[in-house]
Amino acid sequence: MGVIFPKEDKASGALAITHAERTLRRQILEGFYLPGQKISDSAISKDLGVSRTSVRESFQRLVQDGLITIVPNRGAFVTERNKQEVSELYELREALEVFAVSQATLRASTEKLIAIKEMLTITKTSMVEHGGRYPVELDFHATVCELAGNQALLDEIQKVHHKLKLTRIFSGYKPARARDAYWEHLSILEAMIRRDSNAAAEAMRSHLCNSRISTEEINQDLKHDTTSTEQSLLSR
Repeated sequence: MGVIFPKEDKASGALAITHAERTLRRQILEGFYLPGQKISDSAISKDLGVSRTSVRESFQRLVQDGLITIVPNRGAFVTERNKQEVSELYELREALEVFAVSQATLRASTEKLIAIKEMLTITKTSMVEHGGRYPVELDFHATVCELAGNQALLDEIQKVHHKLKLTRIFSGYKPARARDAYWEHLSILEAMIRRDSNAAAEAMRSHLCNSRISTEEINQDLKHDTTSTEQSLLSR
């Protein structure tokens, strides 16, 4: 049983929404709820001791983060991307990020590139300390794309990242893929430091190809897990 909130005034209501949001976010990112799985507002309300209104407000926040999808007359579901959607998003992502890294290689200051190298050092330490998982908060791609110095480009890249957020996070949870991604990121950065925009672009292209393969494998695994969960529930 979660923290029981008193009858919600404006202040306690805001706390209840935040509590529900943080709990659901953690549960989704840790795989307690799988892509495509329905989330019951009444069950969450009962478990956390908050109103259904607060839970529904927390849903809206998670919709904005790309973690939940609201289907009219059906309810809230963990966001799921089919194979075609993932394929199309990765094609777009490759076009945008390959261009972004080539521009960033030419435009970024030496100080900014050193900062990314330091970030990767912190990333490696975090992976060792957390079972090989890639730290979500240290987003190499977002940092590199910002250095392209093109806000319109960055806006489009962020839209793609938003739609792929859940699958990117689950990919980073696989130690083998996370390790490979780290070394691929380092290879991209080394090309940037050399100011070799062509090499940086090709390294990014290769990295995103590997990321796409990993994402497709994860989606297939998660789809199987979701189906198994639903069948288990139906058999009870």
